[in-house]
Amino acid sequence: MASKSKKKFRNTTNINITNNTNEYAYDRSRFGHILNWDKYCLYINGHPTLIVSGEFHYWRIPDRTRWSKILRKYRASGLNCVRIYFHWGFHSPDDRVYNFEGNKDVEYLLTLCEQLNLFVLAAPGPYICAETQAGGFPFWLVAKKTRLRNMWFTGFKKYDAVFCEYEQQWFQNILPIIARHQITFKSNGCVIGVQIENELFEKIKGIYSFGLPDEMRFLCKVAREEGITVPLFTNDPYENGSWIARTESNLKKGFFNNSFGLDLYGFDKYVVFVPASATPWNLNAEQDPKKWAPWEPKELTNGVDKLEETVRGFGHDAAKSPLFIPELQGGWFSSYQLNYTFDDIYNYYGDHYTKLLYESALAQGVTISSIYMFYGGTNWGTIGDTDAYTSYDYSACIREYGYMSSRLRHLRLSNFFVRSFSDVFTKTERVSKPTVSSLTDNADVINLQRKTIVDEEACGSQVLFTFMRNFSKDKRTQFQIGVEYTDFSRETIQIRLQCFLPYKTSFIALGNYITITGLRLIMSTLPIYLRTFIPGNEEKSGGDEIWIVPVNNTGELAFEGSIIVEGNIGPSVRNDKSACVVSFNGRPGYAKIQKANGNDIEGNGFLYVLALENDSIGTLHAIFDEPHWAQSFERPHSHVHAPLFITWGTQYVFYDYQTKKIEIEFGEDEDEITILSPTKPNYSFQPEENSIYPLPFIYTKKLKPNHYQGTLIHPLLEGWCTRLTDFSDLEWQATDLSKSALEHFYISGHIIYRGQFAAKYSTNSGAMHIIINMRHRCSVFLNGHFVGGHTTYSKNLFFPGAKLGPDPFNSSLGSKKYKLTEFTHPAGHTEPNELIIVVENWGLCRQSVVFNDAPNPRGILSARVTGLGRGNKVNWAVAGVDVRRLNTPFNTTGFPDEHKKTGWADYDGGILNYGVNPSDGIRWWSFRFRHPIEETHKNIVSAPLRLVLEGSFSAYVLLNETLIGYYHGNGDTPQHNFYLMDGLLNHSEDNKIVLMVYSWEDISKDQVKVDIRGWEVDDFHKTGNLVKLQDTRYYDHDYKELKSWLVWREDISFSQTL
Repeated sequence: MASKSKKKFRNTTNINITNNTNEYAYDRSRFGHILNWDKYCLYINGHPTLIVSGEFHYWRIPDRTRWSKILRKYRASGLNCVRIYFHWGFHSPDDRVYNFEGNKDVEYLLTLCEQLNLFVLAAPGPYICAETQAGGFPFWLVAKKTRLRNMWFTGFKKYDAVFCEYEQQWFQNILPIIARHQITFKSNGCVIGVQIENELFEKIKGIYSFGLPDEMRFLCKVAREEGITVPLFTNDPYENGSWIARTESNLKKGFFNNSFGLDLYGFDKYVVFVPASATPWNLNAEQDPKKWAPWEPKELTNGVDKLEETVRGFGHDAAKSPLFIPELQGGWFSSYQLNYTFDDIYNYYGDHYTKLLYESALAQGVTISSIYMFYGGTNWGTIGDTDAYTSYDYSACIREYGYMSSRLRHLRLSNFFVRSFSDVFTKTERVSKPTVSSLTDNADVINLQRKTIVDEEACGSQVLFTFMRNFSKDKRTQFQIGVEYTDFSRETIQIRLQCFLPYKTSFIALGNYITITGLRLIMSTLPIYLRTFIPGNEEKSGGDEIWIVPVNNTGELAFEGSIIVEGNIGPSVRNDKSACVVSFNGRPGYAKIQKANGNDIEGNGFLYVLALENDSIGTLHAIFDEPHWAQSFERPHSHVHAPLFITWGTQYVFYDYQTKKIEIEFGEDEDEITILSPTKPNYSFQPEENSIYPLPFIYTKKLKPNHYQGTLIHPLLEGWCTRLTDFSDLEWQATDLSKSALEHFYISGHIIYRGQFAAKYSTNSGAMHIIINMRHRCSVFLNGHFVGGHTTYSKNLFFPGAKLGPDPFNSSLGSKKYKLTEFTHPAGHTEPNELIIVVENWGLCRQSVVFNDAPNPRGILSARVTGLGRGNKVNWAVAGVDVRRLNTPFNTTGFPDEHKKTGWADYDGGILNYGVNPSDGIRWWSFRFRHPIEETHKNIVSAPLRLVLEGSFSAYVLLNETLIGYYHGNGDTPQHNFYLMDGLLNHSEDNKIVLMVYSWEDISKDQVKVDIRGWEVDDFHKTGNLVKLQDTRYYDHDYKELKSWLVWREDISFSQTL
């Protein structure tokens, strides 16, 4: 439960303006042996470390039990880090009241990250943006009318010491928790950096001084005072040069000092946008996704291909620290009144987009990056802002209901490559004159090339990484590549290699690399996704090396000198000058390669090349053990970059070091798992013979689904009950409409207005009207009759109900007139006329970048009744839910009777047998259903469920008393499928859904659909998209024949002898 903050508040807002960067800088002399950096990368406990991260929003996952499940999938995707926004408003329903229990327990979350061996980039704001209400600021703070983010008005700032006091209050509550989990605080700590603020410009376009040095300086001061000792960073909205640390000699002195900087310079990178997505002006955007033109490669190249040059050009610490992208685009969000879904967004970007963008960033030397979003989650309750309805799927790598999409599977290959070659990939520089070129006319297939930085005291070759990326205008897929190299006789020669690379795909080509067996790879145009080693023994002291590649009959491997190749994939060897070029015949299997004079090589090891089919590549997993975690938990480790073992055949694999078990999830068509273990393991199964890979380090286990054979029995909706909201029974407060809904703290969901006026009318007016100006959606009733409803919302800047930016003309624009005459009482009637106006608020704007829009008014802005008699006036009252009194201020419909237990009546068939009558006002429906997976089986089979709603009505949806979303079937929101969160569902007893329903039109029962189904998705292409159109009103004829996505779970005991 929420409680008053017990921490004594220390006001330090009157800071000394001469405080400079160095006073809050990371203490390298004290902590540098734990965490340090140079221009190339971070060093964690002395090890050069790539940070491969994904964004994680715990506050978009109301069922805490799923946190671990989702984070395990991050690890299974090759990530070693998460970036977490900590949401002030989620934890603080009222001033000095903070809640860190249950699904707000961030201590538990950070401990979980440590247990799962995930580093954390902590982002406690105070401002976080993130398409959440007020950008993460609590409602009570917005209501205080301070200058949020020191914003005087849009585009201008003025330091506000009172606002900063509140920021300090938040930091004094959240930062001590984060501090306890710093890598600099304890040996198994997870937090490696703390982000201050979010997308805060210092200067815009390097000209206009927008950010205030004191606001950033103050927050850094408080962070250090609250025990933060790891590096501080922020995220420029793009590579704009904000808040870069400078040396003392370069600091400007005085009040207008704008040279304050943080330890690490970070910047966000979003480059390709959906055609109808968020822009300040969206007047003629194409809404039909079938008419969208494909995104153009130049959008990506223009946005990414000069990052390194730009950032290094800022000088100072931007030239001395790793290239760092705290938010690298992983999809995009959707908004109200759009005609497309997240499935359409997924299709627009395609399966390869995130991998393409990530590898393009790697080509620029980026070694710290975090994908936003990696898992989007759900805007449950009312946590989303005016730009985000219930689903926050984001078309991310992991879809909202937990599906690991093809986009994830492709990105995972990049992660595996850079991590398994991290010893030579982490520190690189750009090659000014690449050794590789395209010999195919008009081919845009080579991005750039980088080479390994070799320490002066170390020995080794400069490995070359060529970033292949096909943006050829003719969309061809096959190319001839020229490679220059200096052979063993010091002669520079060129060889020609064939390459297969589909349009808008990429890979990182390895070159000038020497295996542990002594083979020198000149260049590979065959993608190498993963590398590992088999340690030597008495017979082979040098050991073997293993590469995982795709089945590909075009790509080639060029080695220096003569080689011997054998195996079952039809290897073909041709000589090209002093090189031996190897290709394969396009089937799965293995090849074993060694020098022709291999018997003279110390150790006499082999290079194994394992070719996997696309399905196997899509399920490829590698278990890495970072040195920090191995050391923290006293695990032995040798190769810091090589995976402990590799698997393929199942869609999800996670290794639990504590239980020494491999956790797997597999679908109906995944009937075996293959494990590649470099050392002889201990295992609990009898390995099957593997005819494709008959190798001593390969172990195969057959899998068999248990209990359910791919057909999910859809739940019956039973026990329908209904009731009406009795407006006369609500607790009303008199108001004159001068107060915004925010000032009443009726800000989540709905606010209800009642206007009463006597049956005394003007004799000079032929009709009575009401003119209403409100935000964002209203339904008007008079004397129990539905009058009408409308939405005031705009995707355009400065328009009434603008989703972004100020709403400057709210007093004069956005009104709508309704005729009341036919519903009024007869003149002289003793009972007053009663207006009920239900206003739905779609959230507070998020105060992003330069906008001062979180305080934009909500609820009724003005309401005027015309045609009243002399002296007659409307007496207004208001009712709602005060969010300060809630444990979670977003978990409410806004109706005070939302949890009412009395007044319910049975109704056979429910809304499906009744329809929707607008004059009912607010009608509540409830029903029960049983989960199709029984309690005894829930740990061995998983079947996520969805609620399907169709029909032109509105509904708020509560699942077991948690508000999980809202629906507008008239087109105000495009969502028809609502994820029923696994952790909110019961398996041993009934589940209950309550629908709060109203409408602007009569809806017959035949036009209403309410159903609970599994997720019948595209599991063939692995997109995770629903296979049924989501905007159709009636089910397709074969709808009932579709299979729901099911996964079976199994644990395999597996440990290695090290």
